[in-house]
Amino acid sequence: MIIEKSKISKNFQNGIYFSCHQCGTCCRGLNEGEVYIYLDDINRLIKFLRKKGKHYTQKSFARKYLKITSQGMFWKDSTSSKKGRIYNLDTLGLKFTGDDDHCYFLSEDNTCMVHEARPFQCRAFPIGWNMLMNNYTNLREYSKKCPGLKGTLENKGKYYSKEEIIKWTQKEFEMEYNYFLAMKKNGFDIFKVYKFLPRDIEC
Repeated sequence: MIIEKSKISKNFQNGIYFSCHQCGTCCRGLNEGEVYIYLDDINRLIKFLRKKGKHYTQKSFARKYLKITSQGMFWKDSTSSKKGRIYNLDTLGLKFTGDDDHCYFLSEDNTCMVHEARPFQCRAFPIGWNMLMNNYTNLREYSKKCPGLKGTLENKGKYYSKEEIIKWTQKEFEMEYNYFLAMKKNGFDIFKVYKFLPRDIEC
C-alpha cells in the first residue's frame, strides 16, 4: 500500500527489537499473503543464480518463479483537491510450490537458498513494512504467527533504531510509489511495464 509518507507508530519511536527464528512461516503461501517482487529484485536474483550456474533470462526467470497478482495501492494527486483512492493493480509475486505452498527458494531446513539476493519485501521485514511500523495493532496481529515478532513485543532480539526504521520504510514507500507511477503511465498494463513477461504467465 502506498502512503503519503513514512510514519512510525509512537510505540517504535525508540526503535524495536527483532530476530528471525527461521520458522519458515512467512516463506509459505497458503493464507499468509504474497511476496511482491520488483525489477531490482528480479535482476538481483538472476545475477545471484548465474553465480550458482543457473542461467536465466528475465523471461525464463519470470516463467519459472513469478506470477501476476493484485495489490491495493493508495494514490492522491498532490496537485489536485480531489481525495485519494485505492487502486487495485496487477503486480508480480513469487510463485509457491508443494503441498505446503512454500517458496521455491526455501530449503528443507527452513533456510533461504537465495538469502544474499532475497527480494526487498523479505529483507525488509519487519522494519521496512509501513503497514507494521505505522500500526502497532497490525504488528500484534502478525506476532500471533511470527515468533520473531512475538519477541519484538517482549523487547527481545536484534535492536533497530528509529533512524533505521525510517530508512527502510522510506525505501518501501519510494519503490511502491515509483511502480505505481510506471503503471499509471502505461495505462495500468503490467505487460508494458515488464516487457519481458510471457503472456501466458500464471495469474
